[in-house]
Amino acid sequence: MIKPGYRTSEFWFTLVSFIFSGAYLFGVLDDFNQKEDLIQETSKGVEAVILIIGQLTLLFRYIKGRADLKKTWWNTATPEERKTVVKRNSPKSKAKKKVKKSIQSKVK
Repeated sequence: MIKPGYRTSEFWFTLVSFIFSGAYLFGVLDDFNQKEDLIQETSKGVEAVILIIGQLTLLFRYIKGRADLKKTWWNTATPEERKTVVKRNSPKSKAKKKVKKSIQSKVK
């Protein structure tokens, strides 16, 4: 599958380069080294944004996959399995476990 051009990192790096080269040609940037520095620093910024977006995409896909998996399990589970899970994950059972652990640690 081929991505559209605007969805590739090469497109964005090239766009940054063209923008600053055009600014240099039109006299907005007076120094050639200034143009090169701006291209380099902006490219680093674009790269960081692309990496963050990629990581967030992976995170949201993972969360969605886990939610779908739990939904599928819940829809196919027997009533007894559902009761067991609800009982095990209820706040009261967690509180009881914490109390038991704290009592056991004091006894030792």
